Amino acid sequence: MGRSTLYPVPVYLLMIHACRFHTREKSMITTRSTLKLSTMKNFSIVQKIVASVLSALLIIQFSGCRTLAPLPRNDIQYSEKNHYYIHGTNSSFEVSGTTIDNGIFTGIVSHPATKPAKGQLMHLYVAPDSVIKIDGQVISVPVSNIAKAEIYKVDAGKVVAIAAGTATGAFWTYIIIVLITKGISCPYVYSESATDVTLEGELYSGATATPIERDDYINLKAISPVDDQYKIRITNEVHEIQNTNLAELLVFDHPADAEVLVDKYGVAHSISDMAQPVSATDTYGKSILAELKDCDTKMHISEIRNDALLFDTISLSFERPAHSAQARLVISAKNTMWLDYMFARLSDMFGSRYDEWVKMRNRRSREDLLQWSLDQGIPLAVYLETNSGLKFVDYYNVPGPARYKKDVLQLDLSGVSGDRVNVKLVSGVMFWDLDYAGMDFTDDKDMAKTVVSMTCAADETGKEVSHLLRYDDDKYLVQPLINNEARLTYKAPPALPGTERTVILHSKGNYEPIRTATGKPDMKLLISMRQPGMFTRFTKDHFLKYYAGVNNMRN
Repeated sequence: MGRSTLYPVPVYLLMIHACRFHTREKSMITTRSTLKLSTMKNFSIVQKIVASVLSALLIIQFSGCRTLAPLPRNDIQYSEKNHYYIHGTNSSFEVSGTTIDNGIFTGIVSHPATKPAKGQLMHLYVAPDSVIKIDGQVISVPVSNIAKAEIYKVDAGKVVAIAAGTATGAFWTYIIIVLITKGISCPYVYSESATDVTLEGELYSGATATPIERDDYINLKAISPVDDQYKIRITNEVHEIQNTNLAELLVFDHPADAEVLVDKYGVAHSISDMAQPVSATDTYGKSILAELKDCDTKMHISEIRNDALLFDTISLSFERPAHSAQARLVISAKNTMWLDYMFARLSDMFGSRYDEWVKMRNRRSREDLLQWSLDQGIPLAVYLETNSGLKFVDYYNVPGPARYKKDVLQLDLSGVSGDRVNVKLVSGVMFWDLDYAGMDFTDDKDMAKTVVSMTCAADETGKEVSHLLRYDDDKYLVQPLINNEARLTYKAPPALPGTERTVILHSKGNYEPIRTATGKPDMKLLISMRQPGMFTRFTKDHFLKYYAGVNNMRN
């Protein structure tokens, strides 16, 4: 058995949940006009933060037998742990003898002579430090200020090790704390099994205005039926108003040698013969084939150099089988926390006129908002080398930074000749974290699809809300407050003999980040953001300015 490693600073652990600790009153249930949004056919533990040229802060290595696993905040009281570590931004405490009463977590500061077993430990990450109250040996913390709760979980010997490079931990700690207190994210979805509650990812990430409300499809990899029922949770853990219109399950029974993925258009694909790229290079011509050939601990995040380059371009080449007329391009990726952080900084530039800007965005067309996003390199754009040159063909929606997500796009190869398929993936520098890229040229295999509507759903007060989530209509489940949670139950259909099952959550919605910026807006900067690439320039300049400052301090 290998070693287990624990790091008390909340740098990598808080990356999964960027939470904000404020409230804003709004009715929990609302209706609105049906949004007819046209589709634009022709848009876990941190593995890496900064590009290798800047010596990444976080490096993942696997060598032990237990990992820290996220726990929903509402389940802290049921965890049956007897020892806790409370981590603030600048302080930490060992605590035992705990209780939760009236929303306050209370315990006794202790210093046990014997180190507690990992199975009896829970780690709580709290911000800001000012909410941690000490009275003699008694410590108390509002539950609403617990950004993250984690417990050790046996997981095939995986343990996280952190190695600090030339980028300082203080900078990234600062970014994480800012995201905790001023976070931008989207609804988290958890799946349940007989023994665990597992964070699966984020819903409709990037849909920060009503015109760009969108459908989302996420594979519930850890779900399993309990008493013939599938159960999931949709939570608000960030300071934003989350509006969910639809939540249904797509259940696929398929051959064991096929993987089912649903693209952003709602089309299901069976992936059965993945081809690795024969070559993969970054913008500067460096091979990244080792980073992209498997879903593993190696991944690619673009370098940031002091040059004029604003977009990261990944060039992939695949061997093409004879007579193949189509292919499915599959990636496993997530967005970086850096993208979330810098979008939050841009939002703050509106100062006291932020709410006015939000109203203006909600009046703009879906096409305008999506085009601006593409112009800034926020989605992952896909270009295909054809007989008439390089052509933009589609893009991957942003999946959010919480979990790697496998996604698929179908490519038409009718305009491609030769025995190679060459594609380019383009995004703003350091906006995407890409773990895998592959291509499947085979035809879809037979599979049975069952659309499952929920049997019941209740919010955190026990109120029935299934009628708000059952259909794509003008009714929404609105979750405006941190700790809002909906628990959804579905009847599991009977399994088909000789098949394996994939369960995918089909959701639809949008969300509005809540900001408390003050002061005059930076109009010169904001007007410049209308130009393609200016947001990317803004983020790169900010990084280089900070990094130059770090070098000066170190020298």
